[in-house]
Amino acid sequence: MARKSAASLSVIAGSLDKRPSPPVELTPEEAEVWERTVAHEAADVFGTAALQQLLKDYCRHVVAAERLGLVIEAHMSQPDREDGISLKDLDCLLKMRDRETKAIADKATKLRLTNQSRYTPQAAATAAKKAGAPAKPWQVS
Repeated sequence: MARKSAASLSVIAGSLDKRPSPPVELTPEEAEVWERTVAHEAADVFGTAALQQLLKDYCRHVVAAERLGLVIEAHMSQPDREDGISLKDLDCLLKMRDRETKAIADKATKLRLTNQSRYTPQAAATAAKKAGAPAKPWQVS
């Protein structure tokens, strides 16, 4: 067997981990969601333009839901404020946040970010059984 040169041993085979960068049209908050999401998946998961568009929409919905949550929390924590909102307005805000949350769940499922979209029902049942409660000392055989 021939010996390998020092130069050939110093080269790393394979490709570099190239994850897609956030699009320039995203806000800094949306770009942060993009970076967090991309960092937790394999490098090639978001390789197509269609998936990147879906991810961009996902990031926008996440930030919109967070902003609505802050507005709702501000008014719920201080209900006696002079600029308080009516129940009708609060109901509108809650419905808006609910729509954003549903959009997030829809996009996350389509992007296969959720466990529901990663496991078949049978695989999920098997994982649940394996992760069951630890055996009690008297049940150990």
